Amino acid sequence: MIRPGVPAPNLAPLMGQEVVRERGGVRYHEIRARSLLNRCQSPRVPFEWTVNPYRGCAMGCRYCYAAYTHEFLGVREPDDFHRVIYVKTGAEEETARRLPAIARRGQLVALGTATDPYQPGEADLQVTRRFLETAASVRGLRLGITTKGAVVLRDIDLLLRIHERSSLSIHVSLISLDADLLRRLEPLAPPPVVRIEVMRRLAAVGLVVGLSVSPVLPALTDQDAGLEALVAEGARAGVRRLASQLLFLRSPTKEKYLRWLADEFPRYLEAYRLAYDGRVYLGGRYRERIRSLMARLRERYGLGAELGASAAVPPLSPRPTQLPLWA
Repeated sequence: MIRPGVPAPNLAPLMGQEVVRERGGVRYHEIRARSLLNRCQSPRVPFEWTVNPYRGCAMGCRYCYAAYTHEFLGVREPDDFHRVIYVKTGAEEETARRLPAIARRGQLVALGTATDPYQPGEADLQVTRRFLETAASVRGLRLGITTKGAVVLRDIDLLLRIHERSSLSIHVSLISLDADLLRRLEPLAPPPVVRIEVMRRLAAVGLVVGLSVSPVLPALTDQDAGLEALVAEGARAGVRRLASQLLFLRSPTKEKYLRWLADEFPRYLEAYRLAYDGRVYLGGRYRERIRSLMARLRERYGLGAELGASAAVPPLSPRPTQLPLWA
């Protein structure tokens, strides 16, 4: 049971108070971890193992469903998920010991399911790179990476080595080509033109690249023309796969996102409140419209549907519903 403002008993002794990196108002602290690998037993996701080198994410996405996880660290302010980041240390030996058995069993490892493995701090801290160095020494691994970060290009050497010995797919998350909108939605994520270039450069060296349109935001990024333009740009950049998720809103993300919406797009606020009243997902005809649109875009641009280890897979099941505005 979570006690507000109090770290979970199993985490409190592992949390360091010393700041190991501070830049742009974001502080990184150490948190000791036995292993970077976490078992995932949910039947609704396609992977058995997750790797999140960081707890918290400096990308600052207003819609990030994982903000609630900071409550286990005793961090109560939702925005601190983006300002107080914990970097996992001491996990290399156990991670290296466990990976070969995971590879032999053919189990899928998802890197970047709750936080971005290539958030700004990774440029200096290199926790993700050290994990990839370990992964590159293993044959037959199934690995999927999801990121918004351009720092992934730094690791092309390791990614190619993993690609040669194992099964690797890299999923670049981008929900719109509207740079002004994304600057407000994802303050520290690279702009769309940079992420399209990341896709192009990864695909150019022969890596398997997917586009993750997750989440689709009602009224903001769900227009047919905008989504088709985005998918077309991805296809031109060389992506082979396309996945999407609808916006998932649970506390404290729901309250944070609605506050942001009230400031930036107040005309949509009441519709959102009605649509998400008592539910975390949208369903009904709205869900079917987005699903049908994505299916048509996959067919039109020759893209596969299964990303394998896409992030942004929320932990709760949707409750279907009809909507007053997005129906």
